[in-house]
Amino acid sequence: MSLPLSSAPAPAWLWNGDEPSVTSVFQPIVDLLRGEVIGHEVLSRGPGEFREPHVLFTQARLEGYTWELERACWTSALRCISTLPESQRRAPFFFNVSPDVLSDPRFGDGSTEELLARYGLNPKNLVLEITEKAAFEDNALLQRLTKQCSALGFGIALDDFGAGHSGLVTLVHSAPQFIKLDQALVRDIHRHSYQQHLVKSLVAFAASVNATLIAEGVETWDELAVLLRLGIRHVQGYLVARPAPAPVLPSVEFEARRHEAMRALDFREDEDDETVGSMVIRRVCVERQVAAEELERFFQQKADVDHVAVIQGERLEALVLRRYSAAKGATHAAPLVVEDRMAITTLARLAMERTPEALYDPVAVTDAQKRFLGTVTMQQLIRRVAELLERRPPA
Repeated sequence: MSLPLSSAPAPAWLWNGDEPSVTSVFQPIVDLLRGEVIGHEVLSRGPGEFREPHVLFTQARLEGYTWELERACWTSALRCISTLPESQRRAPFFFNVSPDVLSDPRFGDGSTEELLARYGLNPKNLVLEITEKAAFEDNALLQRLTKQCSALGFGIALDDFGAGHSGLVTLVHSAPQFIKLDQALVRDIHRHSYQQHLVKSLVAFAASVNATLIAEGVETWDELAVLLRLGIRHVQGYLVARPAPAPVLPSVEFEARRHEAMRALDFREDEDDETVGSMVIRRVCVERQVAAEELERFFQQKADVDHVAVIQGERLEALVLRRYSAAKGATHAAPLVVEDRMAITTLARLAMERTPEALYDPVAVTDAQKRFLGTVTMQQLIRRVAELLERRPPA
C-alpha cells in the first residue's frame, strides 16, 4: 500500500528551494572475467544527521516525503552524471526505486523522462533497481509497471534478492534483466555450505532466463574466491571500490588480485576440460605501421585469409577482419581476448555472450604476460566443444 502523498513543502533536509539537499556517490559493478566495469550504482547521502541512507529514507517515509526524497536523489545524481565525460555517461547507472515511487502516478506522467532530458540523458542510461525488501502487494500492477518502464527503455533490476519473503514472486512478475543478490547471501559465504548451494542454484537459474546475476556487498577475497567458483561473474562491494563522489575504476591492486584469482581458478568447470591454448593458431601478423591500403591489397590476394593480427612487439594492437577491411570504411576490430589457460567450455560461453555483430569474430589468445599467441576461430571452437561433448560418458 502506498503512503499518503504530502502536500506540504519539503523540509530543508530534502530540498533547499530548487536545490536538492542530498548528494550522490557512485559504486562500480565489475565483470570479474574481463575486469571491466559494466555500470555504477548511484547511492544517496543526506545532510548532517540524515547522512546514512537508512536514516534518510526512513525519515522520509515516516513524514510522507518519499516522492520528494526520490526526486531529490534523482536530480542530484543526474546533475553529477551530466558533468561526466561522454564515455562515462554511456555506462548504465543503477538507481534504487521503491515500490511506492514506481507506482506513484507522478513517476509515469512524463516528468521523469523530462528530468532525464534536462540533463542530456535518456532511460537507456538507467537501470531501475526494485528493492525486494518492500514487495508489491499487487503482482499484476508490478508486472504492468515493469513492462511500461522496459518499453520506455529503462533496464530493470531486482535488488536485495533473498532479503525478504516474496523474492520469488517479485522475480517472476518483474522479469528483470539484472538480479542483485542481497549481501546477507554473500557475507561469509566461504564458511557456509548452505549459502553456497543456494547461490549455485541461482547462478543456474539466472543463466537459464538470460539475466545478469550480481553479488552485492563483497568485502573479502575469501568471499570472492567462493563466488567465482560458484559461477558468479559480476560483483559490487567494498572489496572492489568504496562509493565515491564520481564514478571510479577498481584499483590497480584489485585488478592484480582479481587476475590472480581467475588464474588460480583456471576457469575449469570440469577436470577433463581442455584449455584454449591447445587450439591456438598463429595467423598472419603485421606491425601496426602497415598502411590500410596494403592490408586491403593483402586481403584481395589471399582469399583464404579471414583476419590479420596487428601487433607491436609481442602485444596485440587489434585484429583486422576481412569484412571490416579498409575498403568498407571500417577500422580495426577490438576482439575478445583471453588467456591460453582458460577452459574451452568457458571460452564458448564468453564467445556466445558477444553482440550479434561480433558473435562469429575470431578470439585473440595471450599468455599470462599478455604476449600474443594467436587466434581461435568460432569454427574451431564449435568443433572442439562438440568433440568434448562426444567424449563425455552419458549421465
